[in-house]
Amino acid sequence: MKRTYFPGITDIVVVTDPAEIRTISNDSRFDREFIGHGPVRNVQLLRKMLRIFSLNGRRFPPMLPRTSPGRAAAQDELWAKLHREADAVKSGPAKLEPLAEWVRGIGTAEQIDLLVQQSIGRLFVETFTATEESLAAAHMVLEAASSSNVLKMLWWRISGSLERAKTLLGSMVNGELAGAIAMITGRQLIVDGLHKMRELAADPALRSSITTDAAVNECLFSPVTVVRQATTSGEVGGCPFRKGSLFMLGLRSASKGAANRDLVFLSQSWSRCPAEKWVPALLEGVWTRVSATSHE
Repeated sequence: MKRTYFPGITDIVVVTDPAEIRTISNDSRFDREFIGHGPVRNVQLLRKMLRIFSLNGRRFPPMLPRTSPGRAAAQDELWAKLHREADAVKSGPAKLEPLAEWVRGIGTAEQIDLLVQQSIGRLFVETFTATEESLAAAHMVLEAASSSNVLKMLWWRISGSLERAKTLLGSMVNGELAGAIAMITGRQLIVDGLHKMRELAADPALRSSITTDAAVNECLFSPVTVVRQATTSGEVGGCPFRKGSLFMLGLRSASKGAANRDLVFLSQSWSRCPAEKWVPALLEGVWTRVSATSHE
């Protein structure tokens, strides 16, 4: 891990080693309480992150502290629900045909984005229908999270565009913030995976030879980074830290390789993604349909 520390200015630790990420993600000294004071750069990052990933004063689930009332129960309930849904899609039912057709090479990038957002939305509301407006809203929030365009961000705040985008997504899933964030960040990760699957399917020899497990593994994408904050001062892995130090856990790079795929969903952590079973099952179901056509 690498710490950048200038008193009063910044105190950020970048972690890319898989073992160190596991240690930090399970150490009670690192959490998502996100204290809003400290070095200037830290405060700026946290304020931006919490402003974007909250709605009407409520944080989206991936921003909640470990001890937040009801967080663990809600997470477990959603995990169980998505686990049941995983069993229903992994065999490749007919409802996945639109996704499979796109992977075979038919359709535009916007079409797959809409299909994925709709698949996610229907986990929360059976009649959910993705629209160009709901897709644009999800893209706006995601862009805001990574954008360094100060003028655009300022305009979105002044005009209320960003809040309206989040409000729209929240209203479409009856205020279920887990559903709203899934349609923003989870959607993009699945879309990235299906783009990769389309590449695999475009090679006839590969499509007929690669195993389903291998194909799914190739198409699993994690967030690039997740953030934790030190709740006390101390030391970890030889790296000293202070209360309020920000730890940037580089999941995308650390999750490469069969031994580290648990990091895609932080499966061994208290903050595991509730969709850790559903996303691979969805990809398996789509690939099952796609690969079946290569043998017809």
